[in-house]
Order: sequence, then structure tokens, then C-alpha cells
Amino acid sequence: MKALLKIFLIIIIVLAVIITITDYIGSREIEALITQGVLSSDYSQYDLAMLCSKMEGTIFWGCLSGGVW
Repeated sequence: MKALLKIFLIIIIVLAVIITITDYIGSREIEALITQGVLSSDYSQYDLAMLCSKMEGTIFWGCLSGGVW
């Protein structure tokens, strides 16, 4: 039972790290698009969804962490 609990805790920790990294990378992509002028600083989720539908390859993590997918 203790081994199962340890495995469960390790899985939870790994998932938390993955989510944190994805969110960090995604927000950096979105910030880069704002500085480049592709996305306005007061963007809505709809604006992000329209940008993600084009899928230019530079916004993958931003779409993932922005809640579009």
C-alpha cells in the first residue's frame, strides 16, 4: 500500500511540474507575440483562438496553456 501511495505522489508531482513548465513556456510565447505586435496586450481568448487556428508553429504552447485547446 505504501508503494502505491509513493507511485501516486510521484505521478502527481510529475504532472504538476509538466503543467508548470507548459504554462511558463506558453506565457513566454504570448508575451513574445505581444512585443512583436501580432497580439494586442488586452487580447481575449477569442483572439488567441483565431491565432491558434492559423497554427503558424510559434504559438503551440501558448495555445495549450491559454486554454484554447
